[in-house]
Amino acid sequence: MGRPIRYLPHPDTTFEVTCKTLHGRRLVRPSKVLNDLVLGVVGRALSLYPGVLLHLFVVLSNHMHLILTVPDSRTLSLFMCYINSNIAREVGRLHCWREKFWGRRYRAIAILDDQALLDRVAYVLSHGCKEDLVRRPEDWPGIHCVHALRDGIPLYGTWFHRTREYEARRAGSDDDPHRFSIPYPVPLSPLPCWKGIAKSETCLRFAELVKVIEAEYARSREASGKPSVLGDRRVLAQSPHSRPAELKRSNAPLCHSATLESWMAFRDSYREFVEHFHSCARRLRKQRKLVPFPSHSFPPSVGYWEQHVAVPGPT
Repeated sequence: MGRPIRYLPHPDTTFEVTCKTLHGRRLVRPSKVLNDLVLGVVGRALSLYPGVLLHLFVVLSNHMHLILTVPDSRTLSLFMCYINSNIAREVGRLHCWREKFWGRRYRAIAILDDQALLDRVAYVLSHGCKEDLVRRPEDWPGIHCVHALRDGIPLYGTWFHRTREYEARRAGSDDDPHRFSIPYPVPLSPLPCWKGIAKSETCLRFAELVKVIEAEYARSREASGKPSVLGDRRVLAQSPHSRPAELKRSNAPLCHSATLESWMAFRDSYREFVEHFHSCARRLRKQRKLVPFPSHSFPPSVGYWEQHVAVPGPT
């Protein structure tokens, strides 16, 4: 089955983006060094692409979730390409992993309304708890935005200028490699549905949401007869090259919507977009000239052009 065509229903769309490691390996298992590196990559990416508004994100041992708003599909593509490629290089260097890092291209799912957005916010914040790894989201030893959203604690990371480090090494310089490091903040933008609300009020709302999450999963563990969790020590003791015995697989939804009407409207507009895109692609292959594709799309390359060329024989 081919990958779904990337679709932006309108400018400044909010997406939930998911990235999963190859085979579900725990390549982004938390550690102090890894957390700092990943935050540095995200912080630099936000500085390079100021049009991206990152609202919240969390990184577990084998996948990460981001909720962000982007002005167009190209900005989202460039932003995620920068994040995924640099995380793969930095973490691959850290764990001596030279193979493919991410299992597939990131999956971006549009969030259509405020209620759906709040549902996805609760889902992302529940990571760590819902897998029975820790009792509270704040106990997760990896990257979790709960402290920044609830307590107002800013996030910072370190980005390394590897090009300058390489040039210095080629020049025979034995200086401290940390002189090529640059600290970057990771600013989190307010949720679109909470614009205009004071920061103190949003912190209270996030605190209430986290309390609900903790109580819900505490009841769930008690009902299942397994009140204990794995715990941060066991999480940190896992090998980054290991993989879970069983992977959860499910079909990704077309979009996130709180009402059937908006879901059906999105489905119809997406189908129309896909039909228009494929029609333009057929014209492109046939005519071999510029074809106006739908806005915010990625036209395919022409590919192999079969044309008879006289090839001289041996003399």
